[in-house]
Parts: sequence; C-alpha cells; structure tokens
Amino acid sequence: ELAAAERRGQQLSLLFLDLDRFKEINDTLGHDAGDRVLVEVARLLKRSLRAEETLARLSGDEFVIIAADSADTATRIAERIRRTLASPIPINGQSFIVSASIGIAIFPEDGRSTEDLLKHADIAMYRAKGNGGGFRFYRAKMGEDLTRQLAIAKRLEGALGNGGLQLHYQPQIHLPSGRLVGAEALARWQDAEWGLVAPADFIPVAEERGLIGSLGEWALHEACRQVRYWHEHDCPVPGKVAVNVAARQFDDDDFVERMLSIARENHVAAHHIELELTESGMMRDPERAVDITRALADAGFGLSIDDFGTGYSSLSYLKRFPVNKLKIDISFVRDMLTDRNDYAIVSTIIAMGRSMELETLAEGVEDADQVDALLTLGCQLAQGYHFGRPLAASDFERKWLSRSTR
Repeated sequence: ELAAAERRGQQLSLLFLDLDRFKEINDTLGHDAGDRVLVEVARLLKRSLRAEETLARLSGDEFVIIAADSADTATRIAERIRRTLASPIPINGQSFIVSASIGIAIFPEDGRSTEDLLKHADIAMYRAKGNGGGFRFYRAKMGEDLTRQLAIAKRLEGALGNGGLQLHYQPQIHLPSGRLVGAEALARWQDAEWGLVAPADFIPVAEERGLIGSLGEWALHEACRQVRYWHEHDCPVPGKVAVNVAARQFDDDDFVERMLSIARENHVAAHHIELELTESGMMRDPERAVDITRALADAGFGLSIDDFGTGYSSLSYLKRFPVNKLKIDISFVRDMLTDRNDYAIVSTIIAMGRSMELETLAEGVEDADQVDALLTLGCQLAQGYHFGRPLAASDFERKWLSRSTR
C-alpha cells in the first residue's frame, strides 16, 4: 500500500493503537479473560472501520490501522474508535471499559518506510499514553525528546552506580516560632558533561524507564547515612528527615521490608525518617495502601501525604491511613493570595487537617504575605524559598543545624 501510494503521490495515515491498563485485566482475571477482551476489542475495531481501512494486530494489545488520505481522516478514525470503545465489554460476569492510546504518523511526511512510520506512530502513541490517553500526531520533536530521554536514562543509570547523585536538604519551618522542625531530602544530579540536570527532567524519565525504584532506595540509603552522621556529630536535625516515595515503589510487595532493611543497614531508627507518599499512588489501591501505611507506622516511620489536593482522596480512606501530615501542594500555595479558588482549597485542607488532628505543611512558600495568610488560616508548618533553598548536606549543616542546637 505504501508503494502504491508513493506512485500515486497519495497520503496514508498509520494509527498505532495500544490498550490502556490492559495488564490489569490479565493480572486480576487471568490471561484467558485477557484474550477474550482482545478478541472483542478486535471485533469492535473492525466494526468501526470502513472497507478501505485496514486493521491489523501487531502483538499483545497493540493494533495498527492504515487508511488512505490525510490527517483529517486519521482524526475521524481516532474519534470513531474512542466512541466504539466507550461501551463496556462483558467478560466473566464483569464489565470493562477498555480505552486506547493512539499515535498517528502520516506517509510520506513522517516516513517513507514501514519501519519509520511504525516507529514514529509508536512514539506518538507513548506521548498520548503519557498524557492520559486519546490520540497524538507524530511530530519530529517527539523523536528528539525520546532520544534525549534515552540518553538521560542511560546516564542516570550510570550516576546511580558511580555516586553521581547527591541529596540536598530543604528546611521545614514551624511558622509561629520560625524554628527548624525537619528537612526534606531532594535528589540532585550534577553530570560531568551536561552539568546540573533538573529534577523535572530526570525524575519523569526515571519513572518511565523503570529506574524510580532504584532512585528511591538510593535516596533513602543516603538520607539515613546522613542522619546517622549528624547524630554521631551531635548536630541532629530537629524532627525528621523526609524522603519521597514513588508510586511504583509503593506497588512492590516487599516495599515495607525494603524500607526497614535500609534503615537497619544504616543503623538509623525509623522514627528519624518521614516517608512522603503521593496521594495518587495511595489511591490506586486504597485497601492495600491502608495495610502498608499501618505496617510502616507500626515500624516507627513518620508518614505524610505529598502533593495533597491533587489526587482526589476519598475521605473514608484518608481517615484510615495512619499518616501524620498533609503537605499542601505548591500549585495551590503559589497563587493562594491572587486566586480565590486556590485560597479556598488551602483553607479547606488546613481545616480538614486540624479536624483530623493532622499537621499541615505548605509547600513552595516564597514571601512573608503567604506566611501571614497561612498563619491566619492555622497552618503550622511550611517550606519554600522564603525560608531557604535546598542545600548540600555540609551547607545545610552550617546554616541550620548549628543554629538549631544552640
């Protein structure tokens, strides 16, 4: 078809389709049920296409559609598929909504060979999946971004193995008194060739490329090692040192034992460490999250919910999580003085935390007016550039720990 289209000077659209969260069906109902879902999806797709549009299954839950004509045709097909898959699929007495992420490449603009078109449509599909589904057209920048991500992943893996990462520590402040009451440990990467690589660049790559578990365990190891050093040198951090936990770490069956093992290896009592758990990660499987958080709390770890307000927690579950603290997401704090909706959200979270006897900590505080407003609302804790930027351990010790122990 590509050869014929090239002779006629005709455009072709190639749609690369991947089912969203299909693995969950295989994991919960078994592969036989998964196969039946694939058969039914194939029937639905075939029914939604016209005679001149070609459907093929590549492998697993990946399908390809080839259609004559331009991007407008591809858009109409993608919309047709979305509507077709909106109906529940009955399997084993249960109904499933099976959505799809679709990447689109156009011949000949996005490639003249089958290999190039498939590769580029695949790249666009992953961009669509990363943005929550739907469809995306391939753009050359996507390929450049993928090349960059692969390079970051390779160098990050090397940095994890050769000591190229370090932790910086940002102070957490008791607002009424201005005292230091804890610190958050934040990963920083200074690459020998690239210089400083921003967390916003390498954290998403670590999550996408399966490195986030290694990064999270490295951060806890390093934080525990530093906590022990500060205790041995009589300048401990008042309160706890907080370490971020990624949602993928939380999914591991041996997560609790790994956290305890790392603390034991570094001879640090769990009560010196606070684990920051993402709200969205906990709500992926709330019942399991209740069991895990109880085990962590029983072991002595402090627990906080990071980026609170962004993950749609169920209050019925929130009261069952043995957490100590809610961290109000920076996206609400940043504009709370100029956006009445953000102000209302911050106010509600603080009131809710107080009623549930939880501490609330505002992230991203940058000026005194925000401090005054937070104090008025009853928020007791905060961190942000107004108090101090994240610092290397030695600099944090000089600036904060000598002062806090006097």
